[in-house]
Amino acid sequence: MFAEKTPNEYSQELKAKRETLGLTLSDIFQRTRISVAYLQAIENNEFHLLPVSVYTKNFIKTYARTLGVDSEPILACYKNYLNSQKGIQTQSSKNDAPEKKNIFTRIAGLKTYGVIAAVLVIISIAAWLISIQYRSSSEIINSPEGITGIVAGKGEQNTNSALDAATSSGQQPETSDMAQKVNEQSQIMTQPGSLKEKNPLDSKSVKPVVDNKETVLFMISAIEETWLRIRADQNPSFQILLKAGEKYEFKAASVKLKIGNAGGIKIQFKGKSMENLGRSGQVIHLRLP
Repeated sequence: MFAEKTPNEYSQELKAKRETLGLTLSDIFQRTRISVAYLQAIENNEFHLLPVSVYTKNFIKTYARTLGVDSEPILACYKNYLNSQKGIQTQSSKNDAPEKKNIFTRIAGLKTYGVIAAVLVIISIAAWLISIQYRSSSEIINSPEGITGIVAGKGEQNTNSALDAATSSGQQPETSDMAQKVNEQSQIMTQPGSLKEKNPLDSKSVKPVVDNKETVLFMISAIEETWLRIRADQNPSFQILLKAGEKYEFKAASVKLKIGNAGGIKIQFKGKSMENLGRSGQVIHLRLP
């Protein structure tokens, strides 16, 4: 009856045979081109130091064939090692899976609560803004007087003031003529479009304030879409938006400009042309002349 060899004894058989033949690991390397570290790991049954199984099986066969030793017992030992490693990895995966699942479940739950909270905050802010806008406009529209009532009230107040002044001076007021004039003014003020804001320079009822200097023609041409704020002489400033190809002309003695796109306009005055005032999109301030 023969005693079964252990895996380590099978690997040691390679080492014993090599030493019997008087060969070193370097000699085996020269014949097989297997690195000395791998040859030593095979002899010492240190399979964890070897590469992937495809290469390791080929190394074991080549090494055993070189020494004339049967490779099957050593390959069987190596297969047992691989099976044991798979069992360890499977058991470890089963132990780690519930913990990982719990972590992912918690993270997903936190993300869901965060999204719901953000949506509720956005809805609350939007409802608040809408309520403020509705309340401010409805207060004006639903007021007892309204816009027309306020204007008419001012006209009526002016009429009463004029009557009181005439009475205190001892003169007999012409009630019918004065009331008619006030009513005409009130009707003009309450007509649609009478409260529309107009360009200070385009208004015919108000003469623009100018310096004592001679006025000149300014012409602004848009190469690209450009926003401008213009203050001509001592008139109130106003804003315009010129699209590419549009022009704007006005007369003034001096002008202050705020240009929203310095590379997008060209200015002409007194026979001079000003271009390339800055980079495209650059905001600049300019005073002419």
